[in-house]
Amino acid sequence: MLILHGEDDTNVPVGQATYFHRALRHFGVEHEFVVYPREGHSIQERGHQIDVLRRTRAWFDRWLADPSLEAHTRAATY
Repeated sequence: MLILHGEDDTNVPVGQATYFHRALRHFGVEHEFVVYPREGHSIQERGHQIDVLRRTRAWFDRWLADPSLEAHTRAATY
């Protein structure tokens, strides 16, 4: 599970994300929890946006990649 949260989020307080993270850790659920300083519900700072995209891409690559498609995809990207 990937949890990306703005520290100043007024829609979903960061405390709720923190409790969720603690529960996942308590039960041994593999997850990543990142809190972005100075951010609300929408990530606005360019550096944070890039980090969100990189982490999201890495999460999809890790958990949703279909190994049977890897060779086909490589062959199609000449």
